[in-house]
Amino acid sequence: MTVLSNLAQPGVLSNPTTHAEYMTFVLEQRLDTNHLSAQIAHCLAKLDVITKSINQKDLDASLTISIGFSANAWPQLFPSMPMPAQLQPFTEMRDGTRVFPATAGDIFVMIKSNRIDLNFQAAKLVMRDLQAIAELIEDIQGYKYLDNRDMIDFVDGTENPSGDERVEAVLVQQDIELHQGGSYLTTQRYVDNLDKWEAQHTEYQEQVIGRTKMDNVELDDDVKPAWAHNAKSKVEIDDVEIKMLRQNRPWGNAKEHGTFFVGFASTPEIINTSLKQMIFADDNGDYDRLLDFVDAKTGAIYFMPSATFLGQFDD
Repeated sequence: MTVLSNLAQPGVLSNPTTHAEYMTFVLEQRLDTNHLSAQIAHCLAKLDVITKSINQKDLDASLTISIGFSANAWPQLFPSMPMPAQLQPFTEMRDGTRVFPATAGDIFVMIKSNRIDLNFQAAKLVMRDLQAIAELIEDIQGYKYLDNRDMIDFVDGTENPSGDERVEAVLVQQDIELHQGGSYLTTQRYVDNLDKWEAQHTEYQEQVIGRTKMDNVELDDDVKPAWAHNAKSKVEIDDVEIKMLRQNRPWGNAKEHGTFFVGFASTPEIINTSLKQMIFADDNGDYDRLLDFVDAKTGAIYFMPSATFLGQFDD
């Protein structure tokens, strides 16, 4: 797995940092494919230069810039290159009042470091380069909250894989050589209904999440409800859990806030399955009860190409 891990964009496999910036771009429709492909090649060639330049200001900040592309964007930006085998648009999911919307997004950029000011500087440079072909429609700053908790005060990302298990779960192996070491990313921005959540007793909150609030211990199976978040979001095949890597971060302020879901997997079907289990009620009427307290506002799927793919654009 060591060789495969060397092919990945560094930000894809690494843990969440103290600060993150999530930038969603939509391609300009008035531009032809030749112009788009030439300009994206120029932008990709500069990403490594931007990263190295800003990292020199503080090597301990561990800044990375990761980039991904939607199924809509790929043939426009890379017309001569085969599309990743499983790249697909995000499909809206709806059950009753629960909705996972599909929203616009052609290019996604994730900037991570331990300094918000360096993230901001990187974001400005990335936007400057991409604005010739795409409009920045959403720019969200995420950050570490307390001991890696979300805004509803439960620890997030507890069950992330590590080491070789992470590489196996996240990186593509079954595709052409150019795409091996890439990863599929699903993003959603959630808004919390904190007043409604804080009106619940701690015991019920723990049932909703499936873990204890204070010490982050998973509830025993005999007391965990079937509708607990960590039960409904878990993907299993033949009783074997199929892992994904969550790099979620809280976002927002006192007026509006929530979680930015950042889920990496070797195939988008893993996270699609997880989301379906969460939102659609099963035969017993059970769905992920966390969705009673949070609302998804966005939804998109991107392919995060390998470092090999990006390296072909280096100056």
